[in-house]
Amino acid sequence: MCYLHFITLWNQLTNRNVSVNQRNNSLILTLCVWVLPGFFGQSIMANNPIRNASHIHTVQLHKKGWDLSNPIIQLRGTEQLTLSFDDFAFDSKNYQYSIVHCNSNWEISDLMQTEFVEGFMPNAIVDYQYSFNTLQPYVHYSLDFPNDEIQLKLSGNYIIKVFELGDEDNPVLIRPFRVSESQVSIIPRIKYTASSSLRQTMQQVNFTILHPNFRIDNAHNDIKVIVQQNGRWDNQIDDLKPLFIRNEELAYEYSRENLFDGGNEYRWLDLRSTRFAPEHVEKISFHDPFYHFTLFAEKAQGSKPYFYHEDFNGKYVIDVREERDPHIEADYVYAHFTLPVDAPFIDGDIYVTGGLRDWQLDKRNKMNYNYESKAYELSLLLKQGFYNYQYHFLENGKTKAEVERFEGNFGQTENDYLIYVYYKAISDNYERLIGVNMSNSLKYSAPGKH
Repeated sequence: MCYLHFITLWNQLTNRNVSVNQRNNSLILTLCVWVLPGFFGQSIMANNPIRNASHIHTVQLHKKGWDLSNPIIQLRGTEQLTLSFDDFAFDSKNYQYSIVHCNSNWEISDLMQTEFVEGFMPNAIVDYQYSFNTLQPYVHYSLDFPNDEIQLKLSGNYIIKVFELGDEDNPVLIRPFRVSESQVSIIPRIKYTASSSLRQTMQQVNFTILHPNFRIDNAHNDIKVIVQQNGRWDNQIDDLKPLFIRNEELAYEYSRENLFDGGNEYRWLDLRSTRFAPEHVEKISFHDPFYHFTLFAEKAQGSKPYFYHEDFNGKYVIDVREERDPHIEADYVYAHFTLPVDAPFIDGDIYVTGGLRDWQLDKRNKMNYNYESKAYELSLLLKQGFYNYQYHFLENGKTKAEVERFEGNFGQTENDYLIYVYYKAISDNYERLIGVNMSNSLKYSAPGKH
């Protein structure tokens, strides 16, 4: 579909004088192109709204003041989210942002802007700084929201889009976040599965939803639950129905439908200093204009016994040892990953995954086979910091990656699980997010810790 056709459809969507049927028909078409896959690069995973242009780097979205938190806030609360990113540009740009309400599948909701936002959009991003004393120049942008310009009126899934002034149809980045109500309580029970054949490798996520003060007439139709492991999109479970419905209680106590691969603890990479090579880094070299971190050749961990170590469950933090302000003084360096394999796989591809690539499975983090070195290789340009990552294998034609082949698969692995509960009655025109719970496989529930 051509670019001009896209603009026409978007204008129809936002025109309040257009009929609902016209808007719905336009919406179906617009959803096919609104993220501009040719511009951003297409992810293999469905229902995944994360996109950014090639000149935009290190996009982070989290609670204000808490870099490792998930982008979830309470409706009508005092919390804010912080969006930050770097633009490899010599001059600052007039960036603006807008926010769009979505359903649980990240499709645009059939709501007018005035129904979910109090205030006006788009708005300008005015907080930016030029990088200081870095080999790679960039402009660092930051935005805290909700703010004095906009407040969010409804719970549910949202995306924030950033674009240049007057060019809203060409966003340079799209990131998802959630706004939650506290209408229900979620009681998790993460444990080994009862199946002896799966006990050593799988984790079972049972949970109960308590709703003493929230009426649910038809739980099978009105409630949708999504369970995510760490930050992964490819293996989320979104088709569970309550197995037992009791008085003010919904029980999800399956034996197989709610199983996750335990996986393994994440590998780590320290890029905070260009002066000293940390563990796992064979050498640091400089080839103008970048420093290059060459990692030691990695090994598959499936044959090794499980060993617990603290990690960020795939996330990362930006930091630099020799400077004061990592936001603008951390430089960009190349990290070179090597995974020896005797011959290339013909049934799938290998990806370096984790927060360093927003848990995506696309061409930017797919490894390529080098026949001379007999190894899969990948070079990633990363901002200085401390990173978690893993090697995942994606079989041809599949959307869920396999962790066991290179990382091993252990039922005792420490993982975070996020449980989202959505509600939409037959008379509602949008999906509410009525409860969120973050739990840890070792520590169980962490109330309010998202």
